[in-house]
Amino acid sequence: MRPSNFLLAFTLFAFLFTNINLQAQTVASAEAARTTMIEYIMKDRPVLVSLLTTAGLVPALSGDSPYTLFAPPESELKALQNEPADRIRMVMAGHIVKGKYTEKDLKDGAKLQALNGETITVCRKKSTLVNGVSITTPDTELKNGVLHIVSSKLTN
Repeated sequence: MRPSNFLLAFTLFAFLFTNINLQAQTVASAEAARTTMIEYIMKDRPVLVSLLTTAGLVPALSGDSPYTLFAPPESELKALQNEPADRIRMVMAGHIVKGKYTEKDLKDGAKLQALNGETITVCRKKSTLVNGVSITTPDTELKNGVLHIVSSKLTN
């Protein structure tokens, strides 16, 4: 194959591969938009679902009202499993805000009220921080809100 034909074939292949990948991302995004927060996290976050169930927060995250959840890693949440239900409720409610907030909506210095009554403070410098904890995976938009994965549990 001549170099110009090879370049043409390579470019065509790269275009097709990128287009297929973009279509897969669009389908996944559309599927998430029809899924509630609880349905979404049930797929791969068993500890989080268990704690939200113990805390009595599943109905809120299953309904139509919009919420924003700042979800810590499963490894951080495991330590809470043996805590009393009241403690679990306070901690988990401290990671949920009423309303739908994408990362761009989280303005520097903003103060959001968590469901436990505590304040979540936003800091936007090099990255977005909530109560000093970085958002590692932002903006999973779901039917009833937004899920942000954070690097650790939020403290107040």
